[in-house]
Amino acid sequence: MDQLPSAVYTSPETTKKFSLENVQKKDLSADGTTTGPSPYLIESTNGQYLDKDKPAPLDMNSDMGILRGYVTKLQDDINVYLTQKIKASGSEIDLPEEDDDDSNDNDQDDQQNE
Repeated sequence: MDQLPSAVYTSPETTKKFSLENVQKKDLSADGTTTGPSPYLIESTNGQYLDKDKPAPLDMNSDMGILRGYVTKLQDDINVYLTQKIKASGSEIDLPEEDDDDSNDNDQDDQQNE
């Protein structure tokens, strides 16, 4: 590839550049370190969650396959950075509480009333 993808994160406090200049093709993967089921999902299913959306292996014989690997690596780098930034600030990401009421029931009622 002639040009590698890159990204820049900016906030009022900081600017962070993400580059893939030193990443070698042999280190690329479609299965990123920050993709897949979350620790919350794995824990809430007692480790029984089956990842039906697991990406197919990279096609390293095509430019698109290689690009896909680079983009996955870039996404991982950004996700790790932002997660560390959130943790360092003392903030936590709040997950919505589970609701026993099935919202689909309301949708079906609305459709029947139309």
